[in-house]
Amino acid sequence: MTRNTARFMPGLIALALTVCAIWLNLLAPVDRVIADLRNIVLQKTVASDVVIVAIDANSLRQLNRWPWPRDVHARLLQKLDQVDPHAVFFDIDFSVASGNVAADAALATALGEPRAYPLVLPAFWQDASAQSMHSRVLTEPLPELAQHAQIGMVNVFPGPGGLVRNAVHNDQFGQRQYRSVALQLTGQRDMKNGQFYPIDFSIAPRSFTYISYVDVLRGEVPEHLLRGKTIFIGATAVELGDNIPVPIYRAIPGVTLQATIYETLRQGVPQLASPWVTLVMLALLVVFWSRFDARGWRLQGVVCLLTFTALAGLSVYLQADHNVLLDVSAPMLLTVLALFASIVANADRQTVAAFLASLRLKREQALISGVLETSIDGILVIDASGHIHAANPAAASLFGVKTSALAGRALQTFLPALKPSAKKGREVQAGRRELSLQTAQGTLPVEVSISPPAEEAQGLMTVIVRDIRERYRQQAVLRHQASHDSLTGLPNRALLAKHLSKLKSPKRAALFMLDLDGFKTINDTLGHRTGDQILRVLGKRLRRALPKEVCVFRIGGDEFAVLVASYTRPAELQQLAEDILQRVREPLAVANTNIELGGSIGIALYPQQAEDGGMLLQCADVAMYTAKRKRSGIEFYDAESDHNTLRNLKMTGLLRQALAEQQLTMVYQPKVRLEDQRCTGVEALVRWNDAELGVVSPAEFIPLAETGDLIEPLTLFTLNQALHDHAQWCARGIDLKMSVNLSARHVTDSNFVKQILAAVARHGVSPERLELEITETALMDRPERSQAVLAQLTQAGVHLAMDDYGTGFSSLAYLKHLNLHTLKIDQCFVRDLCQSDSDRKIVNSTLNMAHSLDLEVVAEGIEDDAQAALLKDMGCDVGQGYGLGKPMAASDFIDWYVARHGQRQTNVHRFRA
Repeated sequence: MTRNTARFMPGLIALALTVCAIWLNLLAPVDRVIADLRNIVLQKTVASDVVIVAIDANSLRQLNRWPWPRDVHARLLQKLDQVDPHAVFFDIDFSVASGNVAADAALATALGEPRAYPLVLPAFWQDASAQSMHSRVLTEPLPELAQHAQIGMVNVFPGPGGLVRNAVHNDQFGQRQYRSVALQLTGQRDMKNGQFYPIDFSIAPRSFTYISYVDVLRGEVPEHLLRGKTIFIGATAVELGDNIPVPIYRAIPGVTLQATIYETLRQGVPQLASPWVTLVMLALLVVFWSRFDARGWRLQGVVCLLTFTALAGLSVYLQADHNVLLDVSAPMLLTVLALFASIVANADRQTVAAFLASLRLKREQALISGVLETSIDGILVIDASGHIHAANPAAASLFGVKTSALAGRALQTFLPALKPSAKKGREVQAGRRELSLQTAQGTLPVEVSISPPAEEAQGLMTVIVRDIRERYRQQAVLRHQASHDSLTGLPNRALLAKHLSKLKSPKRAALFMLDLDGFKTINDTLGHRTGDQILRVLGKRLRRALPKEVCVFRIGGDEFAVLVASYTRPAELQQLAEDILQRVREPLAVANTNIELGGSIGIALYPQQAEDGGMLLQCADVAMYTAKRKRSGIEFYDAESDHNTLRNLKMTGLLRQALAEQQLTMVYQPKVRLEDQRCTGVEALVRWNDAELGVVSPAEFIPLAETGDLIEPLTLFTLNQALHDHAQWCARGIDLKMSVNLSARHVTDSNFVKQILAAVARHGVSPERLELEITETALMDRPERSQAVLAQLTQAGVHLAMDDYGTGFSSLAYLKHLNLHTLKIDQCFVRDLCQSDSDRKIVNSTLNMAHSLDLEVVAEGIEDDAQAALLKDMGCDVGQGYGLGKPMAASDFIDWYVARHGQRQTNVHRFRA
């Protein structure tokens, strides 16, 4: 190889490697870093006409809700119309109706007002599904809004690292062409379809004027700040989550990014230098580097730095003055590679090897020294006799002496618990152990690790002494967290189980299970934070009130357990339970109000009622639910109650299966008009005959469904089957009023109203032919909510009947405020009507009161003709009972009706529309 050829070898090798790096796209991360650094250097505040009307934290706080009704945006647009802006862009999604028809219409009206400036609304496309990334869905403003504005795309495309660096200004969706918001506002036309254009992040966000949305809405912004400006309206509040990750600034609001893209177009999109420019630069560097082939590596290093500086300066100059982006990563890489190739080519191999070895040794020594000096563990080197040869500052700190004072001292002086080695001549045994170190502050737990001596270490050993106080503290915290409730600090279910496992017969113990009454209502109305505060206060109150030998546990939700380790008489337990309930009932001052709670306590005794802790817990739970059901406050466990509870558990599963498999049946009991003995309606009643349980009474399975989650499917089954049979009867000319019982759970559920009306429409039944029967007790929980829900039904035409009237509170307020059609007198007043003067007075007064309110009256439980005749004479409208007609299957009822009335349609008397 000639001398002239050898001069070019380092540069040619560097060129070949650089071309490979370019071909494999290995320089892309470097290009992005250089671009970001260049933008940081060139960061500037430009003279922008952009004003960002920000939906900021102040606006959210002042308007006190989100999302805002769209008439708020309509009012803002009217304010902007008064100042004649250059253009307006709403960076707000208007693609779906808000549910507030009036507010949506107000925005459409405001958009439709004539104006001299362009108004742009956003559109964006997104992937239809995670499985089909190439299928796109276009989201546009509602047609009634879009027709009054221009549409601009707001899509941005995250690149490597999830950062947005480029923008697409022209894009095609199906057969339609869409332009970006920035392109719509600037009016440029020369952007290529689907091409990515760089965003100029040297334009600082402070270039834009930021004004709070609420200030513009209230007219508190001087007009000159908005007149003739390009106004971007969008979210900047952090809580709205509309932040886009970008270079330099990490993340900026989406509206600020759209403004930056717009300003990039106004200032001129930076143009990428031609790849040929990069190739020419690489060739020139190869030639340039050949002139320094025989020079020393120090001079070559200086030349390399100067080349880097020149390339960086040229790159910054071209972007700043000519808006041209020059790729300098490849020339920089070639320069570095040429430097190393030249050094390797011109250095002696032994010199290089010695240099590298020296460099590695220095680096290892520096690393070891740094580790020893900065380590928080004490590190010592000892000999076979246990004397210290060297130590780091952390060891001296642990032992409470200076580092220089450790040399030559015996390690057992500081750690006397170290055992001598079994090997002859060794005072210290290798291994790991936990010891106590005596310090001026007290006893310190430490872990001591002693390494066995290595052959090349000449019998020296390494000792590491570690302070493990934090480990002990964390272990104690973990043990406490595992056995205590994090909210109240009380022992939890796991610790209760541990205590229960230690119970031993014949020593007597008792377990209380406490459940708060009405706690769910507090969570629903005042929030879970208030509920948590109540639980914390109640936990402290119980802990202070109970004797020290009595343990209280929180076992989940609003349930507490109290373990009495020993007692003498059950009366003591009764008194303790009453004291606990008294503490629970004391008012709690939270959320600026006094809250009064109730509770139910179940008590189980060991070993009389349970053989082990698990059974004791189950028995206490059964007793607690018995107390809740009876509303007695305190109940001791009773085996019969437990039997019923187990039957209920089994019955719940079978009822769920019966509903799923349509195993329930319907029967219909006639309602007969007493004046002419004609059938005017029927009451739908559900029946259950289970293969395992036999015939199950509704009085047993309906309350069970009420307490669980089965009442809704049970009611829907009853309603749909009753409406289906009613439609079949109507086809035969039998048009009667169909009565269906409504659960207390449903009278507060507005969604169930929709299900009822949907079923009526699905079966083609007139709403006036459906009558829903409710009880007074169903209205007691949330009366205002119940009245609102029932009002929706009556407005739709459905009739309402008050069932079992007289057995509840018999409140005239419900008759006044509810739009009732029918009042049903409970059978307890009808059963002895002929013999009881008081029952006759109650029924007579009820009839007079109901008729004065224009209500139809139905008497339940009529068993014979004498009762029917007396009720007719008293003016009762309709009767129901076995004496008038038993509950019958749908087909049997048709036969009964035809035999009684013939085939013509029933003329149902209506007291009110």
